[in-house]
Amino acid sequence: MSFSRVEKISLDRLVIGDRQVRTREVEEDIDELVANIRVHGQLEPIIVAPLNDHDGHYEILAGQRRWLAMRRLGASEITAAVIDERPDRDVASALSISENLIRRDLSVLDLIDACTSLYNRYGSIKAVAERFGLPYGRVRRYVKFDRLRPELKELVRDGAIDLRTAIKLEDHCQRGEVDERQLRQLAAEVAGMSMAQQSDFFSAGEQAGRAPHKPGSVKQIIVTLTIPDLEALRAWARTRNLTQDRAGARIIASFLRDAARGAPRSP
Repeated sequence: MSFSRVEKISLDRLVIGDRQVRTREVEEDIDELVANIRVHGQLEPIIVAPLNDHDGHYEILAGQRRWLAMRRLGASEITAAVIDERPDRDVASALSISENLIRRDLSVLDLIDACTSLYNRYGSIKAVAERFGLPYGRVRRYVKFDRLRPELKELVRDGAIDLRTAIKLEDHCQRGEVDERQLRQLAAEVAGMSMAQQSDFFSAGEQAGRAPHKPGSVKQIIVTLTIPDLEALRAWARTRNLTQDRAGARIIASFLRDAARGAPRSP
């Protein structure tokens, strides 16, 4: 994809394309952008492509916030880089995502919509990650939104919980019957926990006779190990069907309990 020219285009000959990934919070903080352009001018062109059915009109592929800001400033024209060959929907969406991620974080819901749409088309998380230039793990998390039960989707959309927490709740609730009231109560309980606290909370529920720690009573630390020690930790964790983190936590906790009792330990 290459630009054929950069030129001034009348604002009334431009339309926001339906392939823009930003559909929420488009005008949030727009006043800051207006003030910046008023002082410094338009520093970068927007990106447009011709509309096939409207001669002389263009679709905005990237830069809709700059276009909105220029309208607020009462400008009649805007500098635009023109792509003569209209890109397909996937390329346009990828361009919009790249533009927005560089300049201002997209909302998680916009990214979920864009990634899910492309995933439903290709059926491959790797293809979506490569097309949008996003980390594989991030895309994998976004496309999991579709499998959440309606109550959890609603909580994510309302901002009551984040997507990571919703996915953990979904996995947890699949192990037993949970009604909507219980689900919302559980969501409220874990919403303020850190990832480490959530992991401890949910794993406690899977182990009979073990009560979950209260929020704030679990802290995450970083430990540096040599490669041989790390391999030994992983091997020990596998024999007990534990994650690497939980295995490390058990070993440290056991050492501290023995130390408190005065039990001799080898260095």
